[in-house]
Amino acid sequence: MKLIMPTKKELKTVYNNNVANYDQVCLIGKSMLREAFSKKNIELLHISYRVKSFDSLFEKVSRKRYTDPYKEIEDICGIRVICFYSNDLHLVGDIIKKAFILNEVIDKSKALDSDRFGYRSDHYIVNLPKQKDQSIGLSKYKIEIQARTVLMHTWAHIQGKLEYKQEDHVPEQFKRSLNQLSAILELADDQFQVLKIEKDALRVSLRSNKSDFNVNSELNIDTFMVFLAVYFPKRKGSYRYSKLLMVELLRHQIGFDKIINNYQLVIDHLQDIENELDTELSREAALKMIFAIADKSFLTFFKGDEFLNRYMKTIKKWRKLVR
Repeated sequence: MKLIMPTKKELKTVYNNNVANYDQVCLIGKSMLREAFSKKNIELLHISYRVKSFDSLFEKVSRKRYTDPYKEIEDICGIRVICFYSNDLHLVGDIIKKAFILNEVIDKSKALDSDRFGYRSDHYIVNLPKQKDQSIGLSKYKIEIQARTVLMHTWAHIQGKLEYKQEDHVPEQFKRSLNQLSAILELADDQFQVLKIEKDALRVSLRSNKSDFNVNSELNIDTFMVFLAVYFPKRKGSYRYSKLLMVELLRHQIGFDKIINNYQLVIDHLQDIENELDTELSREAALKMIFAIADKSFLTFFKGDEFLNRYMKTIKKWRKLVR
């Protein structure tokens, strides 16, 4: 018996009866991924989700002539993961495979010829594990998880804006330019990954203990982050605040020789200072406090600094004690 495509009214009824569940499936899936990425310390640009609109669903059913669309369409529930580096895609894939029930993996780049531009992304068709079902049958709904880098994401959006999602949509005179642009973005993805590997290797080479830290090192964000990790190993830190502090030190031509001299002058008193303040200082705050106590001119650099002004009484007291 020949199967026929359901009517729009029939599709709409099923969609309306299930749309709340679709949304719940996406929310649970997104939450699972956020938790897993946090445990593995994988830094992402963002994770987002969407439930395919009925109009989009109906357009796809009409175009593909599906006869059982709610089984055949796998991206009604969609989650998108945007990574910074291409190597992170493998880590993301491993997490998805462990966290969900995996049905299929689709690498869109493998469908491209070596000399062709196009959409690059990893797609995972999954279901929620039974323990995430919440007893309302959510594990029966498929989710398409897309994982891509920032530059892959950029290309996909530009393709959409240009309305050139497939190569046969492109006028012949534009194909060469699009091939070149795609190659540039792919090369940039590779080079960002190489730079990340070299950056990590540089930090490792700067050693992991105080005795090996080179005080003659150039002050930059890599050496400064290593310094903070080596000299304040048990304290919390923030890349953003570290960078802001480093910029001020560079602006006033302060190098590691002076930073370490001031550190050695105050560090033995830092625990007592924290006890007096009744707070545990972050790496950046600890170094600010050390400089404010050891170097009076430092306060002129940070005039109006809220943190230092809050503890000025303590700073003045310890400045006298450590001299």
